[in-house]
Amino acid sequence: MEKTKILYFITRMDQGGAQASVLTTLKTLNKQQFETYLATGPGGRLDFKLKNDAGRVFFISALRHDIRPRYIFHDIWAVWQMGRVLRQVKPDIVHTNAPKAGVLGRIAARLFWRKAKVVHTFHGLGFAKEHGARQFKFFVAVEKFCSRFTNVLVFVSRRNAAEAKQLGIGKGVRTELIRAGINFNPILPLKFDPAAKKASFKIPANAKVVLALANFKPLKNPIHFVLAAYKVLSQMKNVYFLFTGEGPLKQTAENLAKNLGIEKQVLFPGWRSDALELLAISDVYASVSLREGLPMSLLEAMAMRVPAVCYDVDGIGEVITNNKTGFLVKPNDINTFADKLKVLLRHAALRERFEAAIDHRDFAEFTASTMVKKQERLYRSLVPPTKKNGGKRRFFRRRYRKPSKNFNQGDK
Repeated sequence: MEKTKILYFITRMDQGGAQASVLTTLKTLNKQQFETYLATGPGGRLDFKLKNDAGRVFFISALRHDIRPRYIFHDIWAVWQMGRVLRQVKPDIVHTNAPKAGVLGRIAARLFWRKAKVVHTFHGLGFAKEHGARQFKFFVAVEKFCSRFTNVLVFVSRRNAAEAKQLGIGKGVRTELIRAGINFNPILPLKFDPAAKKASFKIPANAKVVLALANFKPLKNPIHFVLAAYKVLSQMKNVYFLFTGEGPLKQTAENLAKNLGIEKQVLFPGWRSDALELLAISDVYASVSLREGLPMSLLEAMAMRVPAVCYDVDGIGEVITNNKTGFLVKPNDINTFADKLKVLLRHAALRERFEAAIDHRDFAEFTASTMVKKQERLYRSLVPPTKKNGGKRRFFRRRYRKPSKNFNQGDK
């Protein structure tokens, strides 16, 4: 049987949920039915994980991470480079991920290889009103335009799908809900020592730890993490806060912690490859993000039975059950966020109750195996194994129509 070729586009292989999802798919997709390729911008932290698939990985040198007017010529050049990859691979399906690659990759597919079916995954809507009304409207308009030549829009959370529908993105386009997935049976190193791990950060063995696995981009909102930490530390002394990652707001966050006099207990250790070990020494997981599709770091916290306090945005409320596996707080309400942290940190019995509830929660829809199975089903629906995609295609795809409920197989 001839394999279905799938070409994935993603902006850059940085450390994040979208990248982790793509890597999982590349690793576990059925090799008997599918032949996978990846095109990405260079310079990502996870590039080293692609070295074993060098023949099927293409680096798009002009694909810059930031979305700025000054990069417009890079973007045009990136579309041309993507087009060359498309002509070389001749994929049956193009699957784009991340905002920048999602736009440029879909444009390239329409210009250079219209034979392919086009899928785009929103790992969270890449635009927010916090960026400003003009920029928000611009990105909504761009997504509306690109959806006109997209066969399937995939969402990782129901909230994102509902918001996109409300904004008019993908009107008439087939949509699917495919959760980001992880392994819910994490294994720590055989000789893992929690006290030694704490000591590596100069954290006392009996201290409480609040952890955020994120980055220092504006929508991850690290400043609120520091402010919440200050409110907690004003009443509780034996607590340490860890906020991982890098980004443009890191220096600002460090300066704020220093000005507030809490720099010894609010730590910024940069990018980490030991997320499970950090979760193992943590008492509470925290998220102050203003935008999240379906944060894989939160799923990892659930897999490690760590109760969470989170701003209730996007898909977070689809993972956390309020007052049962964690606390959901209205975005930007720093006082309530800090209060919920204090409640969990002070009451071991409550943490144990939340941990037990996490144990009994069914996370089957958030597993990596479920994610990949749904992706395979989607791909087979677009390009059945007995058929190869061919023929000319319209620049704009025809509007998707759901099968009629009254359809009778005898009717032709």
